[in-house]
Order: sequence, then structure tokens, then C-alpha cells
Amino acid sequence: MRLTLLGGLCAALCTLFTSDANALFESRKLEASWCNEQAFRQTVVYIDDQMMVDGKFDWVTKISSKLAASLAPGEHVSVVRLSPQSGRSGQVWDGCWPDYAPDELKAKAQEWSIFSRDPLASLKEQKDFFRRDLEAAFGVVYSGSKKDAAAARIDATHPPTKQLIRALAADEGRFAQSRTTIRAIIYSDMAENSDLGSVFAPLPPDPVDYGRMLGTYLRRGVVYAFGVSEDITGDPNVPERTRAFWNMVLPTMSATVGGLGSDLNVTNARPVAEYSYSLSMTHPQAPAPLDGRMILLVDADGALVDSWLGFNGLRGGILNGRFICRSPARDSECRLEAKTTSMTTTAPEEIVRMNGRRGGMMDGKIGPKGYAFNATPFAE
Repeated sequence: MRLTLLGGLCAALCTLFTSDANALFESRKLEASWCNEQAFRQTVVYIDDQMMVDGKFDWVTKISSKLAASLAPGEHVSVVRLSPQSGRSGQVWDGCWPDYAPDELKAKAQEWSIFSRDPLASLKEQKDFFRRDLEAAFGVVYSGSKKDAAAARIDATHPPTKQLIRALAADEGRFAQSRTTIRAIIYSDMAENSDLGSVFAPLPPDPVDYGRMLGTYLRRGVVYAFGVSEDITGDPNVPERTRAFWNMVLPTMSATVGGLGSDLNVTNARPVAEYSYSLSMTHPQAPAPLDGRMILLVDADGALVDSWLGFNGLRGGILNGRFICRSPARDSECRLEAKTTSMTTTAPEEIVRMNGRRGGMMDGKIGPKGYAFNATPFAE
């Protein structure tokens, strides 16, 4: 009888400890429930596998730190491997940023009791898991493609074939299906050299419409590329030509250029609200009003984050400035003061102004000549 009781007790204890152990290991992962939070943007990180140099990890730190400083609660993040040698791409990992809005976080802290776990400690742990998984995904690309620095260096006089346009186009489905702005962060030298074009040659005399040529559009995409030309030697003009090339290519694919350079110039701001508008502008050289779209993402202070506008037949551009409403009420007066890439003149940038009631039509003007446009709230 005693042996039977001891055996039963051991079995019960083993079951208990096994259950606790399973719970412990299961809790040490990023929770999928963070993806239930509403987010006004998603972020895709593209890693060029030809940029992987043995022992070089500064790009990992830059991306990880920038994301931690700029992701909104519940924002979906994907890591995609670009393979420009073959012109292909493939997703490696995805997850959602674990965080709460300030008011929600404050409420959870006040509800915490000695009988429950500190929500701040749990949140910190979840953020650590996110960064762990994110950097592990980077490691997958790195470990499968790394080479020594000499082998990774590109001689501008004999550049290898590189099909970045096709590799990005291979991920078009993500943009076609998205209802939100996609912030695309690309770590690459952006050294396109294929039958579609080359940064190692002068731009063609007539601009090429790559969107129409490939039937590919990266709609709602705001692109930030860094590491541009960092591994190229033999021609000091390549960085400038590379920026000019992609400033031609991306707008034809309905993407907005946020930044192209050696460093990652993403702002440390989190979007807390989105305003979407359909536009109609009267232009003296157009026989009919030009239709367009404007997406405004704003942080807690009303500063614009990854915001953009574009009109059919004109180059689109990023918007930098502020969009302020007097109150949260639907009939509140709102005002936009911003600058964008030049669309109506040859100047480097143009001023965009707009005002009206939050829930109704707004009136705006763009450029030094003050071309007028109307903005109507757009519902998906």
C-alpha cells in the first residue's frame, strides 16, 4: 500500500513539475497576441545577402536600435532576405512589437497587485524576446551568406550582376495586400546591375517606367535604404548615381523614397494616428483635375511620420511637417504645414498646406504657385 501511495505521489509530482517546466519554456517566447493590437503601419526589413561580411555586425545594431525606438504598439515586423544574384526574395521571420499605448500602460500599472506579475517587468521581457528573435533572423541571412571583406568588395570597373529591382518586385504581394503604410528598411549597397539598368552607367535619357514594365507596384511603401555604395571602390561618382537611379526607379513603382544613404535615417517617432485622403488638384497643364492620395501618420505631438502624397501623372513625395487638430472631435479644425519633394516645379522641395474640419473636405495648396487641391477623407 505504501509503495502504491509513493508511486502515485511521484507520478503527481512529476506531472506537476513537467507542467511547470513546459509553462516556463512556453513563456520564454514572444507572444503572438501582440499582433492583435491595432497599428497604423507595418515594417519590413530587407537584407541583401550579398552584403554579408564575416565579422561585420554594425548593421544589426543599427536596425535593432532604430526599430526599438520607432515601432508602434502591435506593429507587424517582417525580415526578408534579398537574393539579388538570382533576383529572388524570401521571408525569414515575422512578429509584432510588444508595447502598450501610454494611457493603457499607465492603467495596467495601477491595476497591478502583489498577486499578479508586474506588467512592466513582463513587457520588458517580451521586448527582449522580440529583439532576440529579430537578431536571430538576421543571423540566418548572415550565416548562410557571409564572406570575407575582400570577396564582398565591388570593383566599379567590373561589377557583378545584381538584380535588386527583381528581388524587391518578388515581394510585391505584401504591398498589394496591405491596407496600411509599409515602411521598407533596406540594408544594401543598392548596386543594381542588370538588363533593367545599372548604377554604374549614366541614367537613360528617357526615364523608364519600371512599374509598368514589370507590372509591379510597391504601393503604400516608404523606402529607407542604408549601406548605399559602402562596398564599392573604383568610382567616386557611384554613390550619387545610385541615389539618382533609385530616385527614378522607386516612384515609378508607386513607392515613396524616405531616404537613400550610408546611414539609416529613420526618425525615432511612433505613429499614434492615421489620416487618409483622396485628392483632386487643378493643374494648368492637365486637361482635367489630377486625382491623388495622401496618407498622414502623426506622432503624439502631431509631427508627421512616414507620411506621403502623390498625384496621377506627377512624382509622389514624402511629407515632413506637422498636422495639428484642435481637439479629438470629428468637427475639429485641423491644419497641415509640411514640405515635400518637388512635384510642380524643379525646386528641391515644395510647401504643402491644408486646413479644414477633421471629418469633412479640406482645402489645400502646393508649391510656390499655390496649385489648389481638395482632400476628402478616404475610407477603405
